[in-house]
Amino acid sequence: MSGRTIKTLPPKSLAGACPEIARVLADRDGMTFRADGTCMYPTLRPGDVLCLQSRPAADIQVGDIAVCRRPTHLFSHRVIAKGVKDTKAFIVTRPDRAPRKDDGPTFDDDLLGVVTAIKRQGKTLHLGPPDHSWLSRRWFALGLVFMEYRLRALLLGSVMLAWAQQQAAYQRAAKAWLRLARPQITFHVRLPLPALGDAVFRQVAPEAFDINKDWRNRPVQRWTLAMHLNGRSKPAAWMTFAREKRDTWTVAEGFVATCYRGTGLADLLLKQAGDLMGLRHGAALHDRKALESAAAGQARTVFARQDGAQGW
Repeated sequence: MSGRTIKTLPPKSLAGACPEIARVLADRDGMTFRADGTCMYPTLRPGDVLCLQSRPAADIQVGDIAVCRRPTHLFSHRVIAKGVKDTKAFIVTRPDRAPRKDDGPTFDDDLLGVVTAIKRQGKTLHLGPPDHSWLSRRWFALGLVFMEYRLRALLLGSVMLAWAQQQAAYQRAAKAWLRLARPQITFHVRLPLPALGDAVFRQVAPEAFDINKDWRNRPVQRWTLAMHLNGRSKPAAWMTFAREKRDTWTVAEGFVATCYRGTGLADLLLKQAGDLMGLRHGAALHDRKALESAAAGQARTVFARQDGAQGW
């Protein structure tokens, strides 16, 4: 089997791929943004749901919290300055807990809007000026210490769980549990809309999926196979496949829910994907150990022709 070039394919989101749609949704109260991290603590806390409103850079005020886009992520930081360059308005943002380093200028093309309200534990909190008493600041500092230790403990727990799930004894027990549980397994194929990324897709049944023709009668270049257990709407596992060459596919992204890792769901996904892509007796899965790490987001070569076999 000849060598293949493996490329890492970055994930796409609706807001990241098309900020114009995100702005429309924000104007209709349909766009939210979940906070992560502690760089805006105590104003924003991990898990807060932020309500957005679309607003151009020229109308944003210093002190507002803006949601901006970068090539790999979105972030919500406080506006500390604004200006104009080549007749285009821009803002400069900075996290509250990083008083010396800013994010650089953000123009309208990378600006989704401003945060107008925060939803925390079922309550809606309206933003006010970040002015707290000395006693409140001390209390928030103590809360931040506990929060960071909690996050470290969760991280350590996830690392230990990931190590345990890689052990042969755990995997044998997990696979035996899955066989005894006998969950109802269903698959769905998702075909992304090219202009909007994987966040917007057409869902089709596996029996209606044709690897050589999508709804536009064009060869499929990228698709996702989702696995659902017991009729649940949220998939327990999924893998996104991308065409490298005519005879080579890669796992661009993958996910297995934490509670199902080690149970062999990734193998079931790959087998189903091979069937859908016409994998037959002469073809082979390539680099089995590498495939197991695909669920962690690494791109790997999955299917390649072998010995002149027909199929993918």
